[in-house]
Amino acid sequence: MKTKALKTILLTAMSLLFVLPAISQKGIEDGSKYGKGQDSINCIKNLSLYREFFKHSNYKDAIQPWRKVFGECPAASERMYVEGITMYRKYIESSSVPERREELIDTMAMIYDRRIEYFSGEGNVLGRKGIDLLRYRRADIESVDEAYSMLKRSIDLQKNKSRDAVMVTFISASITLNQKGKIDDNKVIEDYFMVTKIIDKLLDKSSRWPLAKASIDDNMIKSGILTCDALNSYFEPQFAAKKSDKKFLGNVIRFYDASGCDRADLYVAASEQMYRIDPGPESAHQLGILLIAKSDFQKAANYLKMAVAGEDIDDETRAEWYYELTIVLSANKDYCEAIFYAREAIARKSNYGKAYIALGDAIIASRNNLGDDFEKRTAFWVAADKYAKAKSVDPSVAADANKKLNDYAAQYPNHEEVFFRDIKDGDSYQVKGCINEYTTVRSRK
Repeated sequence: MKTKALKTILLTAMSLLFVLPAISQKGIEDGSKYGKGQDSINCIKNLSLYREFFKHSNYKDAIQPWRKVFGECPAASERMYVEGITMYRKYIESSSVPERREELIDTMAMIYDRRIEYFSGEGNVLGRKGIDLLRYRRADIESVDEAYSMLKRSIDLQKNKSRDAVMVTFISASITLNQKGKIDDNKVIEDYFMVTKIIDKLLDKSSRWPLAKASIDDNMIKSGILTCDALNSYFEPQFAAKKSDKKFLGNVIRFYDASGCDRADLYVAASEQMYRIDPGPESAHQLGILLIAKSDFQKAANYLKMAVAGEDIDDETRAEWYYELTIVLSANKDYCEAIFYAREAIARKSNYGKAYIALGDAIIASRNNLGDDFEKRTAFWVAADKYAKAKSVDPSVAADANKKLNDYAAQYPNHEEVFFRDIKDGDSYQVKGCINEYTTVRSRK
């Protein structure tokens, strides 16, 4: 195989001898990239020789003619620079001598610079150079700083033509510089938004962009840069001017949420503003849950009511939202409303044990609206019905239901009170008020 390859190389070189005079003459006439006269002959010969060796991954024999082309006819071929980088990466990775390795890295950087000099393409080439510099000198913070500047310049020039690897590596360099005290948190966050603004427009262009965005987001979150104080410092000065910008508000909400800062005042303000701009049941529900975490139950109830009033919500989801609203209304001491919404939850999910428990609790809490002490105690009968139903339809709440049944049985009217009302155990009895249900008379033992 080696003999055959060498034969091919020699035949190719010999065949060039028949065409070199014509090419040399063209170089003299128009100043072509190969130079003039004998220089032109040597350039073409070395270009052909190195490529034949390179094609067979024989870098040992390819490197000498390649160096001749690189040094004597640098405008001969842009491909020559690409293949030179391939060879030098191999040399760098196989070198065990630190000094030699550094020399090879310097040469690789020079190849990138020479390519820009003769073939332009600064944005593209700087991105590649920055990635390679970080690949081989990440431990040197000055090299990281240099690579960061290259990658930033590349993105500024290429914009939506930037490579995904350039974006990911740029954010990685930014985080590293921050960790070494070279740039502050705000700068890293700025870098992140510069990159994601471009990536967001490319997400549907190729599967690699969602992967790049996920990698960048993961790196940012793991970096610990996104503290609540850092987010406040970055977003608060911008909020007044940008509070009508959905993308800005979305960034605030996403970052505060990912960083565990979902109780921050700015997060709440951004969420409320987003709802004003783009109202909907899901956003209303999200905002309601957020306000529950802030213990602002009155506002939470208002947003949850807007959520449950929305259209195109499946029964399972609506039942859950009704249950959440029941709990919030009970916290606000709006017990009659809580009873109403608990019943709405059960109507959409008949085996919703937690909703039956919440309904029983709201019924007991509303008893002060019923009249005298006897009437108030009848609320415990209706509540007991709900607790019994809860454990029958949902065994997961049985322990809670049984405890309530045992505890509240002591609150039933006593036998004398029942007898005085001219009723007896087992009779049907209507409990009025906002409870308004028939139940069974039970006296306290």
